[in-house]
Amino acid sequence: MATVSLAVSTLLFTSSDSHLPLHSKFNASRTCLSTRIRVSSQSNTEEMQIRRCSPLLESTSLSSSGALACDEWKAVPDIWRSSAEKYGDHVALVDPYHEPPSNMTYKQLEQEILDFAEGLRIIGVKPEEKMSLFADNSCRWLVADQGIMATGAINVVRGSRSSVEELLQIYNHSESVALAVENPEFFNRIAETFCSKSAMRFVILLWGKKSCLATDRMNGMPVFSYEEVIDLGRESRRFLSASHDASKQYIYETINSDDIATLVYTSGTSGNPKGVMLTHKNLLHQIRNLWDIVPAKEGDRFLSMLPPWHAYERAGEYFIFTHGVEQMYTTVRNLKDDLQRYQPHYLISVPLVYETLYSGIQKQISTSSTGRRIVALTLIRVSLAYMGFKRISSTNLAMTTIDESAKTDMSEVPPLNEGSSCQNEDVMSAKQRRDAEYPASISSEWEELCEMVSGGSNVS
Repeated sequence: MATVSLAVSTLLFTSSDSHLPLHSKFNASRTCLSTRIRVSSQSNTEEMQIRRCSPLLESTSLSSSGALACDEWKAVPDIWRSSAEKYGDHVALVDPYHEPPSNMTYKQLEQEILDFAEGLRIIGVKPEEKMSLFADNSCRWLVADQGIMATGAINVVRGSRSSVEELLQIYNHSESVALAVENPEFFNRIAETFCSKSAMRFVILLWGKKSCLATDRMNGMPVFSYEEVIDLGRESRRFLSASHDASKQYIYETINSDDIATLVYTSGTSGNPKGVMLTHKNLLHQIRNLWDIVPAKEGDRFLSMLPPWHAYERAGEYFIFTHGVEQMYTTVRNLKDDLQRYQPHYLISVPLVYETLYSGIQKQISTSSTGRRIVALTLIRVSLAYMGFKRISSTNLAMTTIDESAKTDMSEVPPLNEGSSCQNEDVMSAKQRRDAEYPASISSEWEELCEMVSGGSNVS
């Protein structure tokens, strides 16, 4: 029985390019990508490739191939089809601090994820393989994370501030086959160790240019930019949609809710980091149930700051995108300015950040004139009383009862004649808790925020 296959194993280059390394071939032939995708006849059905898809996200492809599609979430990437249909042209995310700055609607975000996932298939990522994603919070982290999941592969996540030794241990222990990294500067830092002590099929740069890589350390290993992966995926998707026979090369399968979606490694404070296997069902449970605590609605604004491999931040981001919320990315340095600029409805963070911001505000109040202190403290008491009554209302208690938690909060507001020395004590106790609770790789960011806020910069 004859089948049809895409000649993707060599990225579909002509024989005249055979002497070039893979990444050089791609650069030399990028302009004629459409001519490289061609169909050839195969007589051996055993060579048909397994193509695992997210049931709802790629329901069109599954239905046309005769595979079982689905109209409900079975895998995390399924959320993007629902959100694109509901919120289409609404802005999904704004990422102003990377080059280039990014702004995507829900429809654009869904297509970007589909293109990235298809690009990964083209360059050789297979279902159930592990791919490490060592990068920091950005819109491209989100696309890469969801693109990897959408192929049925498993991503292994960590930030770029971790030590080379820790990252190498995570990469090798997880049995990753490839690596997506933040930028050339980060990869240059780990390249010598990784190229000599691990096996990498290829590397993807989420940001930056390949010309900034230290090529003497690459040993001919393929390197793709984010844009190249997107372009490959987009062209392949166009070809597959235009050719009825092309889909016959694949055996289509759907991702199951019990399939592993990601490996999240612990901080390693008591030894080597340990991998935690999270299934699609684990993450979907958070997405479906967080609304009981956070009643997010379309048009709300969410300010994203925590590392995305932080499980709390990650689940929160997935959740808010299912309700039409607009996500703005910020950094530790820009947090206070962005709180004023965007006035978000929601911010996920760790206690240290809130305590530090609170201490900075109290310092400014205590050093202000008497009139400004009276106004500020009066408004704080009114706000705390309002929040106390709001909590009572939400639990159907009598509105005449004063919430004891509000009383406690109000008692913690310093008197008008109290100095600012308490601010330093608050920050020091927060730092001590931080050392016990958070991995060293992100503690420097929290300390930087402490210094910025406690240093007396303006908070309003």
